[in-house]
Amino acid sequence: MFIDGISVGIGLLFLSLLYLSPAENRPTQLVAGVIAILSWLVSGTLMMEHGGLISRLYIASIPVVFFLLLPLIYWYQQWLTAYGSQSLPDKRFIHWIPVGLAGLLSLSIGLMPDEDFNNMFFNDPEQLSTWVGINSAGFALLLVSWTILSILYLIRIVKNTKTYHLQLNTEFANHEGKRLDWLVVFTSLLVVTWLYALVVLGVSITTPVPAFSETLLSIMVLMLIWIFCLQTLNRKPVFSHIEPEPEPEPEPEREHEQAPEPASEGMSEQKYSNSSIDEARLKRIADKVERKVLEEKAYLNPDIDASTLASELSISVHYLSQVLSQEMQTTFYSYINDARIEAAKDALKSSEKTVLEIALAVGYNTRSSFYNAFKKRTGMTPSRYKASTSSISAAS
Repeated sequence: MFIDGISVGIGLLFLSLLYLSPAENRPTQLVAGVIAILSWLVSGTLMMEHGGLISRLYIASIPVVFFLLLPLIYWYQQWLTAYGSQSLPDKRFIHWIPVGLAGLLSLSIGLMPDEDFNNMFFNDPEQLSTWVGINSAGFALLLVSWTILSILYLIRIVKNTKTYHLQLNTEFANHEGKRLDWLVVFTSLLVVTWLYALVVLGVSITTPVPAFSETLLSIMVLMLIWIFCLQTLNRKPVFSHIEPEPEPEPEPEREHEQAPEPASEGMSEQKYSNSSIDEARLKRIADKVERKVLEEKAYLNPDIDASTLASELSISVHYLSQVLSQEMQTTFYSYINDARIEAAKDALKSSEKTVLEIALAVGYNTRSSFYNAFKKRTGMTPSRYKASTSSISAAS
């Protein structure tokens, strides 16, 4: 009960921070909905102690709040990964069907006569009424359906996250605060917590087992609330400044040819298979990119992204992405970080600056991001690389 109280307190504190901050309404509503549902579910022990109408309201609400939790998390991910003015969650009707059916079950449970309600949840009568039988079957179906739906939503969220991370590579040189690995972990933990709760419920009915306790279940829910609160505070869509690229128009010299089909939303070759830009122009743009990034050292700008670079080169972001992918066989993320690491390697060989000073000098905002990028490309830390080059110089 103490842990449940902490969870509810964290949820209420976070909700107050959300509505006191100048956050936009859409994300606030989605995030607040998830936190409110988790806080409501974990408050079960407190609600059941009051008994009467409060406990009845809590039990009756369980179906609808559980089924509402899944689409809220999914819509929040959609909002985070959307481009520009299209940052509206896809609230298709299909997501509301399970919620509506669960709502009918909640209403049916809430309207049950007191005797039937107590027989269904608290007593063990020899004979049950038809109403109790129908609601019991609905509750059992809910347990199975939510488990299946949660796994399906998890698979969808994982796929969307992978696609989103690939999109990050085409637009940003720094992924800190932008990746959504935490959301996959959160949703996975949510599914595991639900399955664990089912085991705890089954064990508590038969023989208590120390490994399956309500205390551990409360700790898992506390972790869910803490992770979601910590990660969603002040988080905004990273593509909000980028409008979806319109379909490229054919160039004048190609107007006599058969018009290409609209480009698909696939990746790599499929994505650019119908582009109107020719090989010669791809090469010219690639030369401009190399001059801008390597000779003019555009990579030194810690806030550089694909939109900024494309604007400085007077080309579209779509063309820049196509050039990097097809002509240069890389991504914006890899290209900028490769240039930064090469500059850092030269500085580590000849400069007396600290590793942090070099990291900031070549365009990184934090020591950790520099270390990760450096070790990924060289197989060693910056300090070890500097020591190895110093020993080689001394030996020669």
